[in-house]
Amino acid sequence: MSTDTSTTPLQDKLAAYWRELLGAEVVRQQDHFLEVGGNSLMATMLANRIEEELGVQLSMVDLFDTLEHVTAVCEEQLREQGRTFPAA
Repeated sequence: MSTDTSTTPLQDKLAAYWRELLGAEVVRQQDHFLEVGGNSLMATMLANRIEEELGVQLSMVDLFDTLEHVTAVCEEQLREQGRTFPAA
């Protein structure tokens, strides 16, 4: 188990979405959405929330990955839009 707990504000926000949607107490960077109880309906709900609140559109392929990967994709899209995620 990794002891690396450094996260970004964006990753913290995405982890909160995952925890709420999945009913999980803890979500780690390396957790894979499907392996921690996610399914296609939940992924659709997650994609809609991310788009509404962050202005980023993710594919199911992107969401069916780790929290770390989803964060990286969101950060890349925000950069392409000339935006950054505000610090908490």
